[in-house]
Amino acid sequence: MAAGSAAGALLLSIWVLQLDLSSCQSLPRFGYVGGNVTLSPASTVSFTEITWKKGINKIIDWSGNKEPTHYPVPNDRVHLDIKSGDLVLFNLTSSDEDEYEIESVDLTHGQKFNLTVLDPLPSPTLGCYWVNESISVHCEVPQSYRRHRDLLRCTWNCSSQQCENSSQLMALVANSPPELRFTKDDDLSQEVHCFVKDPVSSRTSSKVLSTCVPADNPRHRYLLIAITFVGIFFLIVL
Repeated sequence: MAAGSAAGALLLSIWVLQLDLSSCQSLPRFGYVGGNVTLSPASTVSFTEITWKKGINKIIDWSGNKEPTHYPVPNDRVHLDIKSGDLVLFNLTSSDEDEYEIESVDLTHGQKFNLTVLDPLPSPTLGCYWVNESISVHCEVPQSYRRHRDLLRCTWNCSSQQCENSSQLMALVANSPPELRFTKDDDLSQEVHCFVKDPVSSRTSSKVLSTCVPADNPRHRYLLIAITFVGIFFLIVL
């Protein structure tokens, strides 16, 4: 009986410890520069007082019948919903990126959110090259997109087998963009799509493989034929 009680107490202690650890973890949240984001505590309590912090600094608090107080000065880019506890950030900038925490006597534990502010995702560019009777297709994101490139993922879509299961992290190949290779025997009428995704949205570009094959120049071909016939003529005469 004593052993059973000890085991139960141990399991309870482990559960409480896990609960404490989970309450300290920051939940990831993402937004765009110029956009809005809402940080919502996972609670249905009726709040009597709320404090939100950015890092270690208080940014807004409220209690009782008072109006919410902003810190250090009134800020129309920050709104607190005193019923739900939601914190809404408007017109995001890169400087808004930080860890946010809600504290309240009405919550068992404070809740933290790790906000990442992304730059608007540009459309990728597709470049193709004809080398040694084969086509190399590259998918690139403009170098002007510098922040959080490690969060980008590239996927391909086409009718060829190699496009299946072709997802790869863009950041891992920053100096060598994601690439597909085709031969002249492949279906050159197919359209190849490159999808670039971040945690919030995706952009795509496409290219038809036949546009990657250099066109024959009729003038050069006719010139070579003429030169050949002239050469044959002189050989006969001589």
